[in-house]
Amino acid sequence: MIRVCPFCSNVDVNKIKEIVGDENVKTGCIGQCRSFKKEAVGFIDGELVIKENEELFLKEISK
Repeated sequence: MIRVCPFCSNVDVNKIKEIVGDENVKTGCIGQCRSFKKEAVGFIDGELVIKENEELFLKEISK
């Protein structure tokens, strides 16, 4: 399960859904917007993942 904020995670939710499927993505506040302004951030299987940019975050999901 991937959890990201559509406003603050700095990743395109539709790109994530293309990779893992709509049923494996949950959107909403993840409580990290103050900590990470420019990084791509979200929860992958309950673990907070912080990457330098969207491309690296999407690669992490693809593993």
